[in-house]
Amino acid sequence: MGKRFAQTHGLRPTHNNRDTGMFNRINYTKVAAVCVALLWLGGCVQTKPTPGYARAGDHITVGLGGIIRNAGGEAVLKKSDLVITLTDANSQQFNLEPRFIFKSYIDYSAQMNTFTFDGTNQAVGLTGMVPYDGGWMVVIPLTYPQQYSSPLPLAVGPATISVSSPSNKLVNTADSVEGDLSSVPLEIIAGTSAQDVDFVRQFGAYNTTPNSFVVSPDTLAGITEVGGAFFAINYNDDTFFTNGLEPVVVPSNHNPYVQLNYNVVSNGDGTGTIFVTLLNPAGFKTLVTASPNSSFLADLSVRLNYFSGGTPAAAKANFSVDTFNSYYIGMNGAVIPGVEPVLTHAIDL
Repeated sequence: MGKRFAQTHGLRPTHNNRDTGMFNRINYTKVAAVCVALLWLGGCVQTKPTPGYARAGDHITVGLGGIIRNAGGEAVLKKSDLVITLTDANSQQFNLEPRFIFKSYIDYSAQMNTFTFDGTNQAVGLTGMVPYDGGWMVVIPLTYPQQYSSPLPLAVGPATISVSSPSNKLVNTADSVEGDLSSVPLEIIAGTSAQDVDFVRQFGAYNTTPNSFVVSPDTLAGITEVGGAFFAINYNDDTFFTNGLEPVVVPSNHNPYVQLNYNVVSNGDGTGTIFVTLLNPAGFKTLVTASPNSSFLADLSVRLNYFSGGTPAAAKANFSVDTFNSYYIGMNGAVIPGVEPVLTHAIDL
């Protein structure tokens, strides 16, 4: 099925370079530079927040690592999934609020992706990198939780931020050219900041819409590869849709080889069906078995976004999966028995 990912097997690229040490030093520098340059976007844990220095009352952003690499492809990270603590220069500890949590992605042709294929990442000790992975980002106010006009009494000087997940949705890889989520350095400078409403407003728009469902397999136990899926999702009242705007279905992640199409078919009586096709001829596979043009099992989750002012309860009553006409297929096109799509509202994730 093609060349496996070099990093999966610990492979190094083949060279004619007579000075392997020089090669490794050069590529260490390349990867370190790229990881720093792409810390807002890629699959590395951020070495420092953005910005790297701040006043009490400011908002900072921390890159938590890869969506697949560090969060296992989780469809969502909630505030309750994270515990964030700041320790200031006087060793005083403060609990911080994860105010906004969102995904970010790099360009398909970014070196962070190509280094994953050719073994450069592995060669310098950056393990488990996943091509086309994105990053989870968290925006943190240096204020008391939900009191954005009340700066914390932080000591001036070097501080550290610790990010952990009591729900075990986040793995701290802490490799040699990335940050360590248990101790992210931050320099606290003198003074305090009032909340910059215009600056903060942009991050709210990055959050995933609450008017959304995730469609995902109910179980993949014992399954290492899937060819695709077909879904039939019924709705029973099109007056639920604002101004008649139909729902849209999109991939959950940004793997370029995911092929997704959908069609909304009205029955003419207010009801209808959304037909969804999800395919990859090279398969949806595990990180170990994937070829360069495979997608991953996590990519089998898709999003159904709807447009309505109705409540989540009303949305859940309006949409349902037609399980008889919805199924996953293997690489040979045959239906995979015992696996069904599940429709989960964002509020229940």
